[in-house]
Amino acid sequence: MSSPALRIAPVQTPGDLRRFVDLPWRLYAGDPCWVPPLKKQVRGYLDKKHPFYAAGAADRELFLAWRGTRVAGRIAAVTNRAHNAYHDDRWGFFGFFECEDDPEAAAALVAAAAAWVEARGCDTLAGPTNPSTNYEAGLLVHGFDTPPTVMMTYNPPRYAELLEATGLAKAKDLFAYASPVHAKSLERLEKFADRTRKREPDLFIRSVNLKDFRGEVQIVREIYNQAWEKNWGFIPVSEAEFDWLAKDLKPLVDPPLLRIGFIAGQPAGFLLAIPDANPALAALNGSMANPLRLLRAMQIGRRRVGLRLITMGVKEEYRLRGIEGVMFYEGLKAALDRGYSWCEYSWILEDNELAKRTVRLMDAEHTKTYRIYSKSL
Repeated sequence: MSSPALRIAPVQTPGDLRRFVDLPWRLYAGDPCWVPPLKKQVRGYLDKKHPFYAAGAADRELFLAWRGTRVAGRIAAVTNRAHNAYHDDRWGFFGFFECEDDPEAAAALVAAAAAWVEARGCDTLAGPTNPSTNYEAGLLVHGFDTPPTVMMTYNPPRYAELLEATGLAKAKDLFAYASPVHAKSLERLEKFADRTRKREPDLFIRSVNLKDFRGEVQIVREIYNQAWEKNWGFIPVSEAEFDWLAKDLKPLVDPPLLRIGFIAGQPAGFLLAIPDANPALAALNGSMANPLRLLRAMQIGRRRVGLRLITMGVKEEYRLRGIEGVMFYEGLKAALDRGYSWCEYSWILEDNELAKRTVRLMDAEHTKTYRIYSKSL
């Protein structure tokens, strides 16, 4: 029996949006590694009231692939004017890609996204980014045997084949490393940290002060936008968007694991690690409305087991002075003191040799690879 004819249609109604958000629950049913996202959060990333889209900085269109009355796939097409202005290019992006094992549907979804961004002046399609590299980014192409950590993506192995068949090719790989949290690494870093402090008497590193959350967010944003300004794929984050991101992260922050470094009183760098909330998210199954699921998630969340080191950066004028090593030392000491047993360092650009060498000091091993694809239009 042949499949119903395929059609691609934009999301136009609340029902369409619900189908777009809900599709992964059917596609990943029974997959022990998939972690259901909070549906409210996904809707927030798609809502044009989100600061990401403010003042025309970005736009998006959502598409569904239909096989008769069944949704076979989804994709978001994104124009990111902030990215193109910063990098002086004309890239358009796709994200939130999900699809049945249906090459025709995957090809039609990518074609729809490509046509939409090309009609808005773009000459390259890249992704997946959900919706940009400041959020979830990359398609998992290596490391399918374990669930992702918080704010990292997951997909079945076949997605790479589906996307590559459309002409998309590797643009950049993003690596995840993981290691146990143990005293051996701490001893190794302590000597390095002591030497740096003697050499840099004006260096001061402290944990975040959640009582002055807004002030701390402003300091971290300043460092972030300067420390990453020359990184591949970087997009400066506006104050409103950074506030939104910080609000999302605040419930996960364990203050001793967010270290902010100063040189002579000037913000110089920061390190942010957060508890891996994904086991708790899995228990919630996409919604915080069910009290029993919420209670179970809270119980799971109290079991401090793993961490994800999301980001660490130092402003260019303060690099190569050992600040990174001191922040690593203090963050690792806090993790040991608070009973965490392992840490994932993600993501790291494949060609960032300094970052890769640094995490190897923790005996970290390369565990997962996420790929950003692109193709010319």
